[in-house]
Amino acid sequence: MTFVKSLAPSANHLSRLYYELGKMGARSVGQKKKWPYRYSQLEGLFTLAAEWSRFDPRLLEVLVQYALDHWKDLNPQRLRALTKKMETPQTMGVIATFVQTANPQDTELILFWNYITEGLKPVESQYYFRDLYLPGSGLAQRAARESLYEFKKWGFLGRERLIIDPTTKKTIGTWDQVARLNILKRLLGNQKKLQISDYLEALKHSISRQQALLDLKASGARQTKGGRSSYWTS
Repeated sequence: MTFVKSLAPSANHLSRLYYELGKMGARSVGQKKKWPYRYSQLEGLFTLAAEWSRFDPRLLEVLVQYALDHWKDLNPQRLRALTKKMETPQTMGVIATFVQTANPQDTELILFWNYITEGLKPVESQYYFRDLYLPGSGLAQRAARESLYEFKKWGFLGRERLIIDPTTKKTIGTWDQVARLNILKRLLGNQKKLQISDYLEALKHSISRQQALLDLKASGARQTKGGRSSYWTS
């Protein structure tokens, strides 16, 4: 894994970006600060925002929310062409995968984002958010071991679930079995006794109770007592 260094956008440029995104219908508020960019088409603004989302977790949420609700406003041919010119086009893949996780029943939405990302290859393993973790820190290690599928699919490391509904605070993000077992290992190492409810809470109730039970058994943890009052130890 690598900590990629790149020039971060200034606070003024981010504020202007949020302002421009808000004008096109995104759930964001900014200020009309001076910046050197000119975009006559929203696809260009969207790809710039996708690049900058690696410096701002909130920006990634804004883009996923917009891509989920307003994808029909985007011209697919234009967006695909601009995606190919990005410094890190795989950021568009991350956005697309989060959107598809949020609404897997919408066939047209799935096909739209599949078209945008067709042919993209994952990056060399690296953290999605730049400068969010200190190298070697506990948070960096957790992000590496407990990454969400939506990041891992494109070669990135990140464990931050995204809010897709600001009203209900509903979040999305999927841990595969490898990541879930790493979470279990951490929980069992920190707690003498672990109940299924503790594990489900750590996973934001993103899996079923039955799957949680299967994970605990797969982890090699030992069960004590029975029923809902049972607990597990390493």
